[in-house]
Amino acid sequence: MRRHLILAPLLLVAAPASAQIWGGPVMQGPSGSAMSHDQSAAETAKIRSDIRAGRDSGQLTRGEARQLKREAYQIDTLEERYSAGGLSPSEEAELFARREALRSDVIAKRSGQRK
Repeated sequence: MRRHLILAPLLLVAAPASAQIWGGPVMQGPSGSAMSHDQSAAETAKIRSDIRAGRDSGQLTRGEARQLKREAYQIDTLEERYSAGGLSPSEEAELFARREALRSDVIAKRSGQRK
């Protein structure tokens, strides 16, 4: 019984640590670390290259390629605007998610899975 009385204060001390606020998930680049501006620009360039290849091979129509290129341009413009003051984690996560969505759209449209 005495042992329980000795351990009770220790449990009370540990309880507040479990109630700390969690900052949420941290979006990271494919390597597991935050992507640099050069890496993200290279990712967008790769997506643009895939769009061109899809257009050249006939997998994408001219309109589809134009729409996908427009989205890539919007991502680049948004990144320039965000990076002027330094990218916050939420801004970095948004750019990463938009790039991944664009990559998925390009793959789906090139493979014939029209939306």
